[in-house]
Amino acid sequence: MRTLERDGGIVVALGGERYLALMPAASAPAPNASPDAWELASIRAGVPVITAATQEAFVPQMANFDLVGGVSFKKGCYPGQEIVARTQYRGGLKRRMALAHVEGSERPVPGQSVYSGAFGDQSAGTIVNAAPAPEGGFDTLVVAQIESIERGDLRWKTPDGPRLEVRSHPPLRAAS
Repeated sequence: MRTLERDGGIVVALGGERYLALMPAASAPAPNASPDAWELASIRAGVPVITAATQEAFVPQMANFDLVGGVSFKKGCYPGQEIVARTQYRGGLKRRMALAHVEGSERPVPGQSVYSGAFGDQSAGTIVNAAPAPEGGFDTLVVAQIESIERGDLRWKTPDGPRLEVRSHPPLRAAS
């Protein structure tokens, strides 16, 4: 993480195209980015924002928090620590988060289901965040069954709904 201090303010480079500026209000410039631009930059950086619709849907590893420094395995006790540690040290993770794109004018909403041919009418995952993409459609973070991400056959809302094109994901399986 890079920082710059100047004129009573601090700018922190968060990665990707995201920066955090902390400064007195009197010296702050007018914002030049919309909330959607910030959300798109976060999505493309692989950093999810957990909302009320998804707050109990995942363990941190499913949303890749273990890959972006968002969970500590050395910290003391916290709610859910046992399941988080068990998942980390004993494996067994069946879902991971991926960056995907969906065409169309309807914006995906956090908490909506995604489907895969491997699971039929049963949900294979969940939309985490979505933002309009400059080239059209929406970029989205989706937590889904690893098998479905590997198959590349994710569909939004229904088993035959709009196709989610997986654009990137972390390594899905632990090295043997």
